Amino acid sequence: MRRLLALILASAALPALGGEGPLPPTPTNYVYARSMGLAAYHGVSGDNDAIFYNPRALAAQKVFLTNLGGMIYRVGADTDSTIFGGSVVDSSSTTVAAGFSYNYMSTLGYRTKGAFGGMMNLALAFPVGDNLFLGATGTYLNLYSDTSTVSAITTTVGAFLRFGKLFSGGFTGYNLIDTSHPDLLPIGMGAGVAIGPGDTFRVTGDWVRNFGAEGIHEDRWAAGAEVFFFDMVSLRGGWMFNAGADVQLWSLGAGFAYGGFGAEFAYRQSFGGSTFRTLAAMIKFAVPGT
Repeated sequence: MRRLLALILASAALPALGGEGPLPPTPTNYVYARSMGLAAYHGVSGDNDAIFYNPRALAAQKVFLTNLGGMIYRVGADTDSTIFGGSVVDSSSTTVAAGFSYNYMSTLGYRTKGAFGGMMNLALAFPVGDNLFLGATGTYLNLYSDTSTVSAITTTVGAFLRFGKLFSGGFTGYNLIDTSHPDLLPIGMGAGVAIGPGDTFRVTGDWVRNFGAEGIHEDRWAAGAEVFFFDMVSLRGGWMFNAGADVQLWSLGAGFAYGGFGAEFAYRQSFGGSTFRTLAAMIKFAVPGT
């Protein structure tokens, strides 16, 4: 029975098999609003986004930050997937940075209704010298349908390297414990770079590969840029090519931060053909002085 839910969702999670469009927000590609707006994020030391895509970057900045928010994924005029939750990261009180998140998901997959459940992540990261950071995230996924349950545990590891104020790069290995559910938690890898001073602007580039069932893999290429104004406002945009679905997507995002409070918004949409859209929003609370 546990295989049944995986088979139901397989046509959605591996668009290369069905050609129906890009992967919806599932545990394989969940990011927060800032990273979605930027599109290429492996080379940056983002905020709590790093729990999902580069845990090593949690240790690259000193913060105590709480995020609350979510995503809505729409195919045409229909809402096809929703994810809501929150996270907390502490990299200011100890040398080892720690992050925890919980997210609730529902109606996962194209045309598939009634699948729901939660995903918990626990991330740890630490510096190795002044410029190298290592980290890992443990993931527990529990999904239900009317007929089946999928429970899986896996881990993601990575390294983040920073060269002065102008260059940084990262590499991540995803879901390195095989869960036997490549449609939901595929083994994968991602790498990216970022160029720019970071306090005024940044240009980024990414590559990600997910290994699916029956030897089928999906590559994604992305590029993005963001600019910062007055240490309060940020604007960003990005482009992504999903080779598995043969779809291009563009994204826009904006952020605001003042006095320990912040908010992020992002919108992503496919080019031409069927319309695949994702909306994301996040509010952030930082402990003053961190």
